[in-house]
Amino acid sequence: MSDALYRKPVAELARLIERREVSPREVVEHFLARIESENPRLNAFVTVCAERALRRADELGEELARGTYRGPLHGIPVGIKDLTDTAGVRTTYGSGLFRDHVPSEDAEPVRRLLAAGAVVVGKTNTHEFALGTTTNNPHFGATHNPWRHGHVPGGSSGGSGAAVGAGLVPIATGTDTGGSIRIPSAACGCVGIKPSYGRVSLRGTYPLATGLDHVGPLARTAEDCAIALNALAGFDPHDPTSRDLPAEDFTRELGRSLRGLRVGHAPSYRPLPVTAEVEAGVATALRTLEQLGAQLVEVKLPDAQQVNSAASIVLLAESYAQHAQLFAANRDAYGVDVREQLELSAGLDAATLARAREARESIARTVADVVTREVDVLVLPTMAITAPPIGRATVDIGGNDVPVAPAMASYTLLHNATRLPTVAVPVGLAANGLPTSVQLTAADRREAFVLAVAHALETALWPHERRWPADSPAR
Repeated sequence: MSDALYRKPVAELARLIERREVSPREVVEHFLARIESENPRLNAFVTVCAERALRRADELGEELARGTYRGPLHGIPVGIKDLTDTAGVRTTYGSGLFRDHVPSEDAEPVRRLLAAGAVVVGKTNTHEFALGTTTNNPHFGATHNPWRHGHVPGGSSGGSGAAVGAGLVPIATGTDTGGSIRIPSAACGCVGIKPSYGRVSLRGTYPLATGLDHVGPLARTAEDCAIALNALAGFDPHDPTSRDLPAEDFTRELGRSLRGLRVGHAPSYRPLPVTAEVEAGVATALRTLEQLGAQLVEVKLPDAQQVNSAASIVLLAESYAQHAQLFAANRDAYGVDVREQLELSAGLDAATLARAREARESIARTVADVVTREVDVLVLPTMAITAPPIGRATVDIGGNDVPVAPAMASYTLLHNATRLPTVAVPVGLAANGLPTSVQLTAADRREAFVLAVAHALETALWPHERRWPADSPAR
């Protein structure tokens, strides 16, 4: 059985551990072996804490022997994005300036995962300070896409996407300010959820733009995301962005019928054109939802250019405010792409930011009305393209050269502006062998519902048992 553990979703691994058919140590050893085998090729992890993880696994095994079972994450290995603090484990924030930084305290999401019984096996690579979409990190190396070596895994949580997509861990954390959970999920054939703003604490995660920042999980299935979110979510009185929401079980709606569900699609919402294969993936997802009993409803969204302009200005201005002092003292220590973005951001004035924030609030209200009054869930492409080659500056879409960053993030920025719960779901492979994806969005605080829709869609369309690039020869 052990040779197939990495192929099992968390829900199944949890049952095996609870029934003592496999021990936490056996599970952790198995995934550490996967990391040892595959990480040199992928560079998904920048730090691996094997001895620490095995000690933790033994402690959890002893708890089981005494009759204590913490729940479905008991003994489950997780990767933590290297933007998020881990006590006693190097946390670099993707920056050479923090190459030897070892926090003394766990970030709140990490603390919650540990309390639920998870085992941290290492830190996953990130775009420098999370300010990018490729995870081509100048200080710790580029992360490769598990479906095709030499292609990006998305970003900024690209290490987490590659680690989950290749079966190095069943769950990893990510952050999402402009799409940084959903983009790697789309690129690597994973499921990832950006929860409602304030659902998961930001304390202990290096800020990018606090008005847009979210923390959430990437996993192989929607059910596994729901299990992880059960542990991650909760009010943190020490985080000013945290919301005091009632505790709930995000797995509770899994398996629900989609009959009568109103599914919104917006063919006129195109901040950029999408490739034909991405468009085909969206059409397949919509057709599948309709076959499951849903009703398709065409909706109108705010002007796409206004959306991306407002969200980008807020992101750039807030990121510069976060970095201004450090950047002024260490400009040359930043990678070229991040340095250029921060230099661009320095020129934004207060009036421009004020107008962008006002526009964002109007956009958020409009989209909230759509997903509460007109439809139950909204479907959009996650990316305009499939994962591009590492180092590529532009991609071809319909005969036009488009810069890589907007091609990857132009559809995800909307839901950072709206702050609504959004799940990226893989829908299949393009002809080039790389995954395509859609994102599903529901009303505020409806994570359990949108995860249930994602579960139904992935089960019908592309179940996780068929999503295994790691055993395929490099292409």
